[in-house]
Amino acid sequence: MLRCLISRPQLLPTRLPLATPSCVSRRTFLGFTGGDTKEQRYILKRVFNAPLHYVYPAVSEVSLYKLFIPYCTDSFVNKRRPGDNMPTEAGLRVGFQQYDETFVCRVDCTTLPGNQRSVVAESLAHHLFETLHTQWLLSPHPTRPDASVVELILRFKFKSQLYNSVSSIFGTRVTQVVMKAFEKRVFQLRKEAMDRPPTGDAGH
Repeated sequence: MLRCLISRPQLLPTRLPLATPSCVSRRTFLGFTGGDTKEQRYILKRVFNAPLHYVYPAVSEVSLYKLFIPYCTDSFVNKRRPGDNMPTEAGLRVGFQQYDETFVCRVDCTTLPGNQRSVVAESLAHHLFETLHTQWLLSPHPTRPDASVVELILRFKFKSQLYNSVSSIFGTRVTQVVMKAFEKRVFQLRKEAMDRPPTGDAGH
């Protein structure tokens, strides 16, 4: 599903949308392109204290990322799949210090065997990335019915050598920050659901 999750010069991707870099970014790109930098890869796995029906909506609804992901100043969905209304094309605008980038991703949300969920995001912003692949694998916890196993797999390479250098320094930290942001979001969604009065109790 989200083929574009977190991406930013600071790494942020996720973790998506248009191609309108700021003037500062343009100057940076003209001065720092090319190079033999290898594709960067990050894998992070966590246990969330919430079942999948809270985790999956938090990850798949890209339009709401701007509400809880650090440095994400805007998020949007351009296209949705008929039937279940899941996003198929979405984007993010990420700002960090003097950097400001917007990029769009192709998103694929699928159900896998074993009641797993997958959200894959791949960048369509060819001005910014050589490659960007983000995948969330969401699984029921094997022994805890009220918990989920969340795995984030991120692979990317910027066209800008400067961005590659910056992301290699901050990449691990940013990945952890994004994962923590989703964990807090899931906790918030679960708390709101638990605090909501049961249907039919109004007026009692």
